[in-house]
Amino acid sequence: MDGFEKRRNDKKAIILQTALELFGKYGFEKVTVTEIAEKAHVSKVSIYNFFESKDNLRRIIVKNILDESLNETKALVEKECSFIDKMREYLENRIIYENRYNMDFFFEAVESDPVLRQYLDDFNIENKRLISCLIKEGKKIGYFSADISDTAIEIYIDIFYHYFLHNRKIRPTLEQNPKLAEEINLLFLNGLIRHREQ
Repeated sequence: MDGFEKRRNDKKAIILQTALELFGKYGFEKVTVTEIAEKAHVSKVSIYNFFESKDNLRRIIVKNILDESLNETKALVEKECSFIDKMREYLENRIIYENRYNMDFFFEAVESDPVLRQYLDDFNIENKRLISCLIKEGKKIGYFSADISDTAIEIYIDIFYHYFLHNRKIRPTLEQNPKLAEEINLLFLNGLIRHREQ
């Protein structure tokens, strides 16, 4: 990558980060492109050249959030380590992820944009496939019960994700209480754990 391309990419990253912070703090509707440009120390023209519109800027931010989450889970599935360490890291990643972003901003964006709704649907399909890979690995070593069918596990995952997707009231509670988020993730996994004598 040459110097020009690096400067271009750095400028885009600053715009994206600044917009994410402002949207999360003040809400998408209240933030103007002028305010994003001023805080990012770029021109409005640069924002329009890179992202076309404020709506598309938000769309790219949300897609990046989903892509980042999916890449973390893919890397975890492929990682060479013990299954227990994988599950511990999976929980830690989820807790960090839930606290890294303003979830109201995220869900408002998804709920108001059909393109993002479709992107989230596609994300959920792939994410569920990856989590199923982890669960199958857990079954193979006897950590999760082999008596539970893959179909039942998929429904269980769907119930868990749909609750958080559609229950807006719980989002601020989880954002403000990481311990509660950790407990919910543990309960999710405990529903699958095979009970064995120590």
